[in-house]
Amino acid sequence: MSAVIPEIETSAGDASPQAAVKTLGKALALLDLVARAGHPPTIGELAVIAKLSRPTTHRLVQTLVAAGFLQQNARDGRLSIGLAVLPLAASLLDTHRLRADAMPHIQALAQKLNARVNLGILHQQKIMILGGAEKPTLPVIHSRFGRTVPMHCCALGKAILAWLPPAETQAILRDQPLVGRTPNTITTAPALLADLEKTRERGWSTEFRENTATSCCIGVPILDGMERPVAAISVAGRSIELLEQDVGPVLETAEIISHMLQ
Repeated sequence: MSAVIPEIETSAGDASPQAAVKTLGKALALLDLVARAGHPPTIGELAVIAKLSRPTTHRLVQTLVAAGFLQQNARDGRLSIGLAVLPLAASLLDTHRLRADAMPHIQALAQKLNARVNLGILHQQKIMILGGAEKPTLPVIHSRFGRTVPMHCCALGKAILAWLPPAETQAILRDQPLVGRTPNTITTAPALLADLEKTRERGWSTEFRENTATSCCIGVPILDGMERPVAAISVAGRSIELLEQDVGPVLETAEIISHMLQ
């Protein structure tokens, strides 16, 4: 069945390919802003955030609503992500090789350790949660697939940063501010680089209540055939000491997944 592709209107009097591409970029940016918003915005609020005129924002929003990528509350006009994104996300999750290969092992690790396990990748200089399994004693998976976390304050990010070439790590640290999420967050480059050096020496990263005030994690990189980190897995708990006692199965799981990708 062929997909219905909506026409994205360009500004009046300018139907050039360059204008169409620019308009598409604006529409995608609006879609991303709605997805990241802390609460559903109105068109007016979205225009301010996007630094676009209200008429332009209104026109692009209505196009996205008509295509099903956004939905607008009939009562208050607030915007949220539409159902049309679900088939796209499902297709990606179903066909993504890393996720498909890793998930059975992640689920087995969660069962073995009775702990939450996450799979994360580097995306636009942040960590994106690609998959996960909750601890068996909890009925619901709390990790939101697609959620992003700053690299400097999570075990997944540290595991990837520690095994990237030093020049790439330095570039990421220059571009991404080390914002404090809790009193324990590392917020200076020298301190973070020292932490990454310890990570390489022992083989796993630690996160001691740096992203949230109640959770600790250990992370291990997943490496490709060139020993480059393509992802990482993390295990969450209340105590770093207890997590490190169980690091053996985490290291083994990461090695298994790494071999599957080579």
